[in-house]
Amino acid sequence: MTLEHNPKWAREKRALKKVQMHFVFKEQLTQRIRHDAADENINPSDIIRKVVGLPFQRIQRPRIGLSFNENELNYLAQRYALDDEKAIKRRVLEEVTRYYQADAELAESSAAAKES
Repeated sequence: MTLEHNPKWAREKRALKKVQMHFVFKEQLTQRIRHDAADENINPSDIIRKVVGLPFQRIQRPRIGLSFNENELNYLAQRYALDDEKAIKRRVLEEVTRYYQADAELAESSAAAKES
């Protein structure tokens, strides 16, 4: 199969013809855009597409990517006493989950105290 007839490469060729624009909004507006995007489970750029009437897609598999340099990875390996990147990834996931669960529980107890 040649590249010209392969549907995958046809999509790639169309993508290369797109024009990318970068926008700089005031900080408060940028924060609002990001907040609205999180609430609607779409990317911040898709909020703008939605506002101006262009098609957009919901995030199919929401995830957050982090990049660690060698020093940061070594720090985490020492902190967790681990040397396997997958194990370190699991521990970071567990720690962040516990952090936000504790934060949510604190907010719930504070709301319950206000109602009393």
